[in-house]
Amino acid sequence: MALHSEVLTETPLPTWSSELERVQLLTTREAQTLALLAAGWPNRRIAVRLQVSERTVKAHVACILQKLQVESRLQAGLVALSYRHMYESTMAGDRAAS
Repeated sequence: MALHSEVLTETPLPTWSSELERVQLLTTREAQTLALLAAGWPNRRIAVRLQVSERTVKAHVACILQKLQVESRLQAGLVALSYRHMYESTMAGDRAAS
C-alpha cells in the first residue's frame, strides 16, 4: 500500500497550461460540447441536448481534440475541468475583492 501512495504522490500532475490557453480557440458549440463531455455524457446524449445529430457531435469532438491538441476524450475532459476550476477560482477571488 505504501508503494502505491509513494508512486501517486511523486508522479507529477499535468498542468494542462498550453491546452488551457487553446480553450479560447473553440467555437461556442464546441465549448458546449466540451462541457458536456467533461460531465461524462456520451455522444448520443450530447446530441439530444444540443439538438444535433450524433455525427455532428462526433465532428465537434474531433475538432475539440485537434484544437486542444489532446489525444482522447478523457484528456479533453480533464482540460475542461481544469479550465472550469481555474475560472471558478478567479470568479471567487473577484467576489471576495468586491
